[in-house]
Amino acid sequence: MPVRRSLERQLLLGFTLPVLAIITVTVLSLTAFYEYRRHAQTVTHTRDVINQVRTLQILERQWLVAPTDDRREAFDRAWAETFALVRDDPAQRRRLQAWRDDLRRSEGEALSVRLQRTLPVAQEMVDVENTLLARRRAVTQERVDAAQWAVLIGLPLTAMLGAGLGILMLRRVRSLTTPLLLATERVQAGDLNVRVPVTGQDELSVIARHFNDMTASLQRTVQEQRALQRTLEARVDSLVEASTTELQVLSQLGLFMQACETQGEAAEVIARVAPALFPLGGSVSLLAESRNMLERFAAWGDAPGGGTWLPEECWASRLGTDHAAGPGLNAPRCRHDRSGLGTLCLTLNAQGETLGVVTLHFPDGPAAAQAQALARRFTDRLALSLANLRLKETLRHQSVRDPLTGLYNRRYFEETGGRELARAHRQGWPLSLLMLDVDHFKQFNDVHGHAVGDMVLRRLGHVLGRQFREEDVVCRYGGEEFMVMLPNCSPQAALERAEALRTATEALVLAAPDSSGLTVTVSVGVTTTTGDRSDLGVLVRQADQALYRAKAQGRNRVAAYRAE
Repeated sequence: MPVRRSLERQLLLGFTLPVLAIITVTVLSLTAFYEYRRHAQTVTHTRDVINQVRTLQILERQWLVAPTDDRREAFDRAWAETFALVRDDPAQRRRLQAWRDDLRRSEGEALSVRLQRTLPVAQEMVDVENTLLARRRAVTQERVDAAQWAVLIGLPLTAMLGAGLGILMLRRVRSLTTPLLLATERVQAGDLNVRVPVTGQDELSVIARHFNDMTASLQRTVQEQRALQRTLEARVDSLVEASTTELQVLSQLGLFMQACETQGEAAEVIARVAPALFPLGGSVSLLAESRNMLERFAAWGDAPGGGTWLPEECWASRLGTDHAAGPGLNAPRCRHDRSGLGTLCLTLNAQGETLGVVTLHFPDGPAAAQAQALARRFTDRLALSLANLRLKETLRHQSVRDPLTGLYNRRYFEETGGRELARAHRQGWPLSLLMLDVDHFKQFNDVHGHAVGDMVLRRLGHVLGRQFREEDVVCRYGGEEFMVMLPNCSPQAALERAEALRTATEALVLAAPDSSGLTVTVSVGVTTTTGDRSDLGVLVRQADQALYRAKAQGRNRVAAYRAE
């Protein structure tokens, strides 16, 4: 329905009429003022002409009475001035020209005769000017009267017209704004049943109809939203109820994984907790240190418990994204999967690093694809826990290992020594301690450089790692000194193993940049406790004294501790 611009026309009319009335009054006033000014100029001009004519008559009389050149020149000048004043009136100019010509032709005649001929001309000129002045005064008076009536009548009418139109427009606007204001307050309070009365066909009526349409539409929208909210609340309740088990299991998984100390414990936790979410089975495979092979870390259900496979055998590992396959899906199955069920493979990613692959089994392919969100949450929680466990083991390893030789450090020796002494006391077996030192180690650094010195320590650490049992504790005690703790080892066996270490070290030949070959020898001090409760510091001092005896005897030898 097209909008009727009646209100716009009323506003335009209410503005235009007063403006036109004001313009009319202004034009009439300006016209009257202009005519009045012209009348004033005309009066002045007419008076000048009359005065000049009177002056010409006086000068004419003086010239005729006593004709002299001076008086004639005075008459001519006055005549020229008068002629200039009537230059815009041809009739007056002709009269003035005839006056002078008559004077020049009648030289020698009597004064009375001349004056009788020129007096009517002068009087006619005066009469013409007076007539013109009267006519212009009448026209001016008419214009002034018209302007006066226009001002006295037009301005009040204009004011009354503007006031009337303003009152009408104000009433019309108030007829909508007041109900609209009350309606908006009720809408703001939540009452959407309110409607604004529609009267007329102008723009205000259109606004009222649009407001009513808007409130009706808003009311329908609110009703739909409430229905949708009820449906959503029902679905949320069902989802919350369905996901309670998921949240509990994921929380339990994160709690236990955070408390794990070793990867073996983590694998056991995964195998026990994961079946609550994925009962058909699954497995977790981690990348080996070489990064070119995946090793089975944990498995549950019908998934195989061991085995290794290559990363390129899994589509998830290749694509770097989740991959679902199985009956009902048009997707290739991974070569490492031989279950025949629906399978979902997900990459384990944490801290910007790929840790491995999680493989989960479902009844068919669509079930695997539908459970992808749950599987991804499970995998992310698992990846973060495994990354934290790996970081914890790395920090533990760095805290007890010497970075140069890979052997245990002095801190680990002091922590382990007390436990080994207590166990030896409980079991009643001997505990032997070897302290060894590289002979003339300072010369390696001074002559060949610190790089060669570090190489000597690394090679010696390698020899130490091969010479002793897994239960023996081999440590770099400090600088070029090493300590070996031998549980359940008699004094004679300790001496034999120390001699074997010395011999193996003597056989080392190291290549240096400035030498064809370097040999390394060590001096070893041996002490043994026979199962009585001893202090670790006492045992270390005994081994140190034995080492001192070995060096005093010429180095490259083994010496046992002897009590003074």
